[in-house]
Amino acid sequence: MSTSYLISASYTWGQFAPVFFLVGLALLLLLADAFLTRLSKQVFPLAAAVGCFLVTCGMMIGPWKNLYAMVAAGAATLCLLLISDYRTVVYASVAGGKREEGSGEFPVLMLLATAGVIALTQARDLVMLFVSLETITLSSYALSGYFRRNRGSVEAGVKYLVLGAVSTGILVMGAAWFFGTTGTFALTTRFEQAALVNPYLGVGFLLSLSLLFVGIFFKVGAAPMHTWIPDVYQGAPTPVSAFLAVVSKLAGFAALVLLALPLVEMHKTSAGMLKPVMLALSIVAIATLLIGNLGAIPQQNIKRLLGYSSIGQAGFILVFFSGLRVSLGVDTLFYLLAYGLATLPLFFVVGQLRMQRGSEDISVFRGLGRTNPRVAFLIAVCLASLAGVPLTVGFLAKLASFHSALMSVMSDAPVASVLIVVMIICATAGFYYYFKVLQAMYWEEPTKEDLEVNFSALSTGVLAFCVLGILLLGVYPMLF
Repeated sequence: MSTSYLISASYTWGQFAPVFFLVGLALLLLLADAFLTRLSKQVFPLAAAVGCFLVTCGMMIGPWKNLYAMVAAGAATLCLLLISDYRTVVYASVAGGKREEGSGEFPVLMLLATAGVIALTQARDLVMLFVSLETITLSSYALSGYFRRNRGSVEAGVKYLVLGAVSTGILVMGAAWFFGTTGTFALTTRFEQAALVNPYLGVGFLLSLSLLFVGIFFKVGAAPMHTWIPDVYQGAPTPVSAFLAVVSKLAGFAALVLLALPLVEMHKTSAGMLKPVMLALSIVAIATLLIGNLGAIPQQNIKRLLGYSSIGQAGFILVFFSGLRVSLGVDTLFYLLAYGLATLPLFFVVGQLRMQRGSEDISVFRGLGRTNPRVAFLIAVCLASLAGVPLTVGFLAKLASFHSALMSVMSDAPVASVLIVVMIICATAGFYYYFKVLQAMYWEEPTKEDLEVNFSALSTGVLAFCVLGILLLGVYPMLF
């Protein structure tokens, strides 16, 4: 994500071609669901996944090249494939298990949310950023509560709706203050610099930034807007939890990068005036790290554990923002890629275990090292990457986060020394709670009920593909 757009907030129709493609595909699938009643609903997530994969390829080359959008579309492709793999639970939770009716809209909503993510990565002003975020959020409300026969899913949808409405109000208020102090919605360094140095507008501008950041903290799961994550991840359908954990989080951090890049430019000339912003971001990073990593320790439900893990990983990413350095955008994307490669396959595993062993507690991993040794090894690599074990991409991502914190100490950034101490404590805590899953797989004896789990070819393939990416980038990061 370059900084060249900071001079202008203009758009072209062509740059939104991938968004139009996904929205058009979503409308076609809706029409097919309404009129082609004999068409198997298994076709819908596969067709949507193919569409997202084509967009992913388009984002690698040509006029649409955008790494944030590419990673988002690739992750959405895997989430849509997870819907196909999870279809028996989808049918049981929507139409009672005997029919496929009512399940066609599930991948359509995910397509629309993905279109919102890609549009957000193209945003150059607060209006486009807000519209894109709301497209993602409104689709996510419906996805979280999609299983109407499941009380947990309905509860997750309601919690997400209430807290999402609060964050939207805060974001709109921040945009209003931003416009009032800068005279524009465009995210341009020139106007923000003028507002910051103005003795009458400086405080109002800092207030607008505070409100905007807090509103977007909801999407990334940063304190104090993190409270929805464990409950929603646990209650939402597993493909939706995966989407929120990776794609939605990437959208939130892309929005934060868009807000922070002008500040990075201003930091070169007005470093002293941005000290309050850096202090606030450092405090949020510390709180997010502690809440996520310490909160994960007592968890027994694997989706809640992954929820707190998501909060903790967000804390490590926020460290990049506390220093306001030029490499912020690249470092954030690399960490998100490492996080996504390790997290998405775990949700595929959770989906299979939920269908075959009937639970989402950590105990369902019991004995997998003996009954499914190959799959257990792949799971272990993903957990090792999340914990930051050397030779995995997760280790390099955490190393980049620690490097950023050390640079903050050298530049005398506020509370940087405290931040490093907290990062060390939280990184150590991560080894403990990820080890609980490894312990269940390798140290606990399988019971008579713990028969070998029949992992589908799709789940095994996704696991192998992601583990290959984890190890390749961990050994040869120049591929990024």
